[in-house]
Amino acid sequence: MSDSEIPPAPDLTTSGSLSLDYSSPYWRDDFRTGAWSPSVLDRNDALSRCFHPTLLHALVASAKHGEDLRITLLPERERDQAEQRSYTQLYERARRLAGGLARLGVQPGDRVLIVLPTCHDFLAIFFACQMCGAVAVPAYPPDGFRVETGLKRLAHIARHSGSRVCVTWPSVAPLLGDIAHTAKSMERVINVEELEGARLPKTHRVDTDDPAFIQYTSGSTGQPKGVVLTHRNLITNIHAMGQALRINDTDVLVGWCPLYHDMGLIGTFLSAVYWRLPLVLLSPMAFLQKPHRWLRAMSDYGGTISPAPNFGYALAVRRVKETQREGLDLSTWRVALNGAEPVTRDAVTSFQETYAPYGFSPNAVMPVYGLAEGSLAVSFPDPGTPVRYATVDRARLAEGYATPLGSGKAAHFGTTLACVGRAVPGHSVRVIDANGRSVGENMVGHVITTGGSVMAGYFQDKDATDACLQHGWLQTGDLGFVRDGELYICGRAKDLIIVRGRNYHAEDLEQSAEEVPGARKGSVVAFGVFDEELGSDRVVLVVESKETDEALRQRIAEQVSQAVIEGTGLPVDEVVVVPPGTVPKTSSGKRQRQRCKLAYLNDELTPQTPGRLDIGLAYVRSKAGGMRMQTRRLRRALGGERDD
Repeated sequence: MSDSEIPPAPDLTTSGSLSLDYSSPYWRDDFRTGAWSPSVLDRNDALSRCFHPTLLHALVASAKHGEDLRITLLPERERDQAEQRSYTQLYERARRLAGGLARLGVQPGDRVLIVLPTCHDFLAIFFACQMCGAVAVPAYPPDGFRVETGLKRLAHIARHSGSRVCVTWPSVAPLLGDIAHTAKSMERVINVEELEGARLPKTHRVDTDDPAFIQYTSGSTGQPKGVVLTHRNLITNIHAMGQALRINDTDVLVGWCPLYHDMGLIGTFLSAVYWRLPLVLLSPMAFLQKPHRWLRAMSDYGGTISPAPNFGYALAVRRVKETQREGLDLSTWRVALNGAEPVTRDAVTSFQETYAPYGFSPNAVMPVYGLAEGSLAVSFPDPGTPVRYATVDRARLAEGYATPLGSGKAAHFGTTLACVGRAVPGHSVRVIDANGRSVGENMVGHVITTGGSVMAGYFQDKDATDACLQHGWLQTGDLGFVRDGELYICGRAKDLIIVRGRNYHAEDLEQSAEEVPGARKGSVVAFGVFDEELGSDRVVLVVESKETDEALRQRIAEQVSQAVIEGTGLPVDEVVVVPPGTVPKTSSGKRQRQRCKLAYLNDELTPQTPGRLDIGLAYVRSKAGGMRMQTRRLRRALGGERDD
């Protein structure tokens, strides 16, 4: 049998019925401490041969374990029972759904939009796409808080990806007809249970360089782009992460990050499939409503590895009562990945101190760095080592130098950044200047990376691909510096504020502003507006606050201005205090500074929380869109309209 072909219907219960060319992934020599290259940031020679050529091979291998290997889905309501399914059941369900897709006429290479919450159906339909050769396009369902924004994003993804079919749930389907307004390729919005049918008679031949799915970026600096990730990209990245984390057969993965986001999809679900690990999932909403459920899941199921953004750790301290911590046993938690947004020392330290009495090891915390264009992981620190921080002089950082804050200077003149380690095995990271030359240690530059995990390119966007991929290196768009051979991230290059020739990072201004009482943490945005007369940026901060009294709001604005100038030395030209829900954010909670800036320029800084009328209008438009889609399908059937 070819390495890149899966048999039509393997006997998953008989030992040796499926012959795949891979070695046991548990405690091979690759995981000894000395396996990593000691060279600065590089681990070019450290990546061993991947165990599987594609994700489908990984699923079949996991499915052969029968009922012993399970995925546990925790319910939305805490009092309900958890739902468990084996990897064998996942495989069989995926084959049935793949048969349903084939019955709809889905062909190899067709894109399938997946609009589902965290559920077993999402896991199955993702692999169903792989089985029939389709390219999955995961997207998040519109929620009741930002339904208008969610529908616009979905319409963009459907149109840009050229998806033929959208698979969703009955509760969401009525809102999705609106995508027919702009997605001419869309032929069907179908509920996942309607795809149930006979198993796919023959699984599509899959190659390592075939696209596995399109990961749409968060859109934090503009319109979301479609990152095309091949099986090779994903297998390489997941294998490298496993080496970096020293994964072994006693590990248990627990996660609440959304499955349409790379941290949830690749870092949690696909990693569990590849490494044949028990997996425990809860939805993002279940975590946000009751953060203690994440910790309880780690305790009840003996979780050893779990990823979350920085705000998740902060929330698990701020909103988990002492009574909810009673009985927790976090002693098995050996890797607490912290990524997807800037890592703050306060959030990390608070989490470490709060949960140390419950067995949590402070050395379990791992600040990490990655991005969708790199499949997920770019750099990790060594597991089990203390978190390292660099407190640097903000004024010197503005000049491009990561200079330690002098002992005689007050703390607010410095900014503290977390170390995100070295490149994952088999990959390289560099920090370069504007001319493409590597810079020395403690000098700020552009972060670039290369390796087998780097994306194939942006979907149908050659110009953006050419700008991002240069001579095999991915231009991440992030700024950082190297200290003692390890990487520190300063922020996004597009978010720099340039005043009188000096570069200020938006994160520094926001961090200072958020210390002001009344300013909502995580909901402050700083940006520059170029003033042609001055020849430099005017500095603007948009600050969310619950205060409604105008005098108190004015006082918050004054205190923010003072805090920023004390912390960064940069005078603020304008502070705009706005109600909660005004600052635009991505689906994963990142601040969208460019969108916020555009809203400011257009005088459109208003809360994004919709009322019932907004949801009602979206529903009406969706019904109209659905009728248009049905009409289009009929015209195509009669030969009156061609596919674009």
